[in-house]
Amino acid sequence: MRDYGIQVYYTLREKDSKKYKTVWSKPSLDASTYGSELLDEIVGDEGEFDYPKSLYAVLDSLKASVGHRKDAVILDFFAGSGTTLHATCLLNSLQGFEGNRRCILVTNNEVNEKVARELNEQGYYPGHPKFEEHGICESVTWPRCKYVINGQRDDGTELPGTYLNGREMKEGFEANLEYFRLDFLDAASVAAGDEFESILPILWLMAGAHGERETARGWGKWFIPKQSPYAVLIQEDHFADFKRELKKRPGVTHIFLVTDSEEAYRAMCADLPGEPVTKMLYKSYLENFRINT
Repeated sequence: MRDYGIQVYYTLREKDSKKYKTVWSKPSLDASTYGSELLDEIVGDEGEFDYPKSLYAVLDSLKASVGHRKDAVILDFFAGSGTTLHATCLLNSLQGFEGNRRCILVTNNEVNEKVARELNEQGYYPGHPKFEEHGICESVTWPRCKYVINGQRDDGTELPGTYLNGREMKEGFEANLEYFRLDFLDAASVAAGDEFESILPILWLMAGAHGERETARGWGKWFIPKQSPYAVLIQEDHFADFKRELKKRPGVTHIFLVTDSEEAYRAMCADLPGEPVTKMLYKSYLENFRINT
């Protein structure tokens, strides 16, 4: 059983080994031209967002930090307008920096205070579709990410303009995109297996987000998706059959075992083929998803 800890890297070099300067100053870092104006060109006036960063300021930051790591995972926990994902896609496409870096954005769907008051006066409050569509994520972050990858908006109109390296924005990028909403699950439903499908995106992400994301209900004996390198044992009394199935899938790297017994979990881990990363379900998940207690 492997144990992956958190690793922190500090990088102070460019490709020519020169240190980066403390102060950066060049036209491409202008937040007005390559932040606000660029965002307006992508999502239009409907997506209001104050002070988006310059795409190229974030791009240069990524070059400095993960330019030499072609399979890096980049996490932005305050996604804002989505500039980090946009810059990640652009970095992956640049000559000399080509890679398969992945980007995870996390954000709330905060609505501008003035707009929120107006919506409240109309009888719309958080949770109502009419209210939520004005939030940052719904009106700016998600549309921008979709449009820059596809090279066009939902209505089919191509994105205008070119990047500073000459690439036309309408070309888009060779990238996949998934959008997940976080919510609470009822503990009793989780324990009964009724919410198994709801946590599959988490398991898929934990296994590296490789392959097509598949879905399944939670009342089978096990779940081994065809396209992703993970497996879930749902009924522990079928462990022997589950283990035989795993031998047919040597590429499985992550295994999730559903059991309420620490002892049974350790015994199954010791008997698994290979050295997969293992996690116990649902005991730890019940604590995370418990509500109203």
